[in-house]
Formats: sequence, structure tokens, C-alpha cells
Amino acid sequence: MLTGLLLAACGSSNGPTPVPQPPPAPPSGGGSVNLAPVIDPIAVSSERTEVDTEITLTASVKDEETPVDQLKFEWKAEGGTFSGEGASVKWRAPRDITTPADYSVVLTVTETYGAPNSFGVRPQNVATVSSPAIRVHNSPKELGDMSMLFLSDFANSSVPASECVRNFSDSCAGKFNERDDIESNRKDFDILDSSLNLRRVSVAPNGMSASMTVACAFTSRIKACSGTQNPSCKVGGTEKVQGNCNLTAVYEQKRWWLCVSTFDGVLVPSMRGFFGIR
Repeated sequence: MLTGLLLAACGSSNGPTPVPQPPPAPPSGGGSVNLAPVIDPIAVSSERTEVDTEITLTASVKDEETPVDQLKFEWKAEGGTFSGEGASVKWRAPRDITTPADYSVVLTVTETYGAPNSFGVRPQNVATVSSPAIRVHNSPKELGDMSMLFLSDFANSSVPASECVRNFSDSCAGKFNERDDIESNRKDFDILDSSLNLRRVSVAPNGMSASMTVACAFTSRIKACSGTQNPSCKVGGTEKVQGNCNLTAVYEQKRWWLCVSTFDGVLVPSMRGFFGIR
């Protein structure tokens, strides 16, 4: 009998009897926890745009306690300007920037709720999300600069053919044809002087292709006459070609690439090999 009383007093051999704990206290002020707004991924009307051009950004926001029209929406970006307010706004890409460039728009949604504290400040919940990267171009400038760079490289006979065509797309046969033509040109001619004047840049409505025209003139010294050139070719002579250098471009991998280069002009017989014309 005494043993049973001792066991009852000291607990069983499996350990002391757990002491019941009080339930957790409710949040201060009573009621349930106020949840922060939930923002779905931002929808953009286009993930690619041109400088000084608008696109639309739209956010879908939910909040368990506060109507969406009572939430505060704040849109920010490192450049450009916004018009409109609330869950859908327009963002205009900055004008004077170096392109191509990537911008991300950040949306902050703030919910203010409950009674103010002793300082008169009401509690807040804040949610933030970033848009997909928006690719910004100044396509006419990019295409014009690329065309002039290619022809400037071509006009410098010390620049290897492979370097001249570095901005040509591998998907265009024009890259390999142009490289072969430049290599032939380097064997037969030394370019002494050039004149280049960008005349036109035209981008297709779908933004996936373009064409450029550069008024071009080259003065060269003939250093070799290949067997396929005109018999009137004279080593050591200097001659000039002039006309239009026409180029095309394609948009791939989030940038512009040159595709094909051709020449439109009058060539004296001995200079037909200058542009790979046999």
C-alpha cells in the first residue's frame, strides 16, 4: 500500500506527468492576424520596346481584409516615366540612354489597417514584386551604328575578315559569304581611303528585320590579280568604286544582327573582284 502511494506521488517509471499548458494568447488588440496583399506576376504589354515609347503594366492584387481600391500602389523604375495610377499604368522608356538595355519595374502595394497607435500611426502590410525584364532599344541608331562599324572595319585592310563579320548572325548565309568576299578582297587589294554616309534605316513593322543603305566609296591599290579577275587588272594601279552599300539585319537573341551585305554601283572591270563579283 505504501509503495503504491509513493508511485502515485512520484509518477510512473516512464517520466513525470506532463503539466497542461495554457492556450496561446490572441494577437494584441484581439482578432486574427492581418495578412499582407498578394501580388500575381506583373503582366506587360510587351517585353521589348523602343526608347521614348510606352508599354502597359498590369498587376492583379488580392487582399483578405482590405478592398483593392483602398490599397496604395507605387510603381518605380531606374529610368523612364509613369502615367496613370493603381493596378494598371503606362511606363515610357527613357529617351537618351545607351541601348540595348534591360529595365525592371518594381511595384509596391501597401495596406493600411486597424486603429492608430499612441503616435497616431496605423499598422501596415507591404508587398513588393518586380516585372519581367523589359528590353529597350533604339533600333535606328543601333542598326546605323552597326552598319557603319562593319563598313569601317571593311575599309581597314588590316582588320581580319572574321572580325569584320562579328556582328553578323550565324543563321544568315550572308555572314559566311561576306567573310569569304572580304578574305578575297584582302588578298587582291589594299584599301587606301573610304567615304561612308548613312542614308537610310528601315525597320519592319514586326520589328524582326531591317534594311540599311550607306553611300560608300573606296579607293584601293591593286596588289594582286586573281585568275578570275578581268584581264585589264594592273598590279600597283589605284582605282575607286562608289555606290550604295546595302545591308539587311535580323532580330535574334534580344539584339540586332547584320545578315546580308550587297553593293549597288558602277564598277570598272578591274575592280569587279573588289566586292567579290567575278
